[in-house]
Amino acid sequence: MTTPEQLAGTLKDHGIRQTPQRLAITEVVINSGDHPSVKEIFERVKEFLPYVTLATVYSTLAVLADAGIVRELPFQKHSRYDANLEPHANLVCVGCGGVVDAALNLTAVADLRARLEQSTDFDFTGQRVDFYGWCPNCANRRDHRARASDR
Repeated sequence: MTTPEQLAGTLKDHGIRQTPQRLAITEVVINSGDHPSVKEIFERVKEFLPYVTLATVYSTLAVLADAGIVRELPFQKHSRYDANLEPHANLVCVGCGGVVDAALNLTAVADLRARLEQSTDFDFTGQRVDFYGWCPNCANRRDHRARASDR
């Protein structure tokens, strides 16, 4: 968990003006393991900063992404935000749309990228590895519905 003091230092190191709203938004994104959407970030920040606006959340996320503090993950329905900038794989639930980092040895994705860089003349600017499936909650609900319809 990144402390508010560390977050303030990160913003300062990137030349980003510190406001209570920016610090709160940064804290929510960096300390979330679920790659929150703008709406989720907004709702979480509103719990302790009720006067924050959706426009402030959008503009702050753009500033954080431009500074390389977080990464936007565009999906069909909406974008999500990831503070893990290391090469990794995401697990994306096709039921609820949730996204979490895979508990995978991080070198696997980095090794794949390195092998592709060596074997192609492609100029990489980044990578994103997503695996799609059912999270445990959605899989249980789906199985429960299937069993209920078999009756």
